[in-house]
Amino acid sequence: MKVQFSEIFKQDSVLKILVLCIVTLGCYLIFKLYLFSAEINHNTELTISKTFIAITILMFSISFVSLVYSLVNLHEPHILKGSIGFHVISSILDISWIVMVRNRINVIAGANKGDKNWLNPYITSLFHVVYMQYKINQSLIKP
Repeated sequence: MKVQFSEIFKQDSVLKILVLCIVTLGCYLIFKLYLFSAEINHNTELTISKTFIAITILMFSISFVSLVYSLVNLHEPHILKGSIGFHVISSILDISWIVMVRNRINVIAGANKGDKNWLNPYITSLFHVVYMQYKINQSLIKP
């Protein structure tokens, strides 16, 4: 039996997500990606590897903590230079995760390029989970 889009995703406030992403300096973005992935993994066969998710969260955490530590110790630029590798790896993993979630939402919604519910890759790359939630909300509204 095929699970309906409305049984997987729930409506949420786009403004709340935007504010939380800003206030938490991007940490909520990772949390929301985790929630989307958990919903996808629990309700479909289009799973995202739990190992990949764990590694991505770990690298984001290391990158975030090292960035905060570098900013606190701004007078020591070698600390920031030493953590650039973590930032690059974390960014690559974050982008990969965003693309995975976007592609799966498009498949679950049955959306093709140009459709109302299709997640545009360029807008997704700019607004991440805020745009994803906006499109999910739009898809859940009955015509």
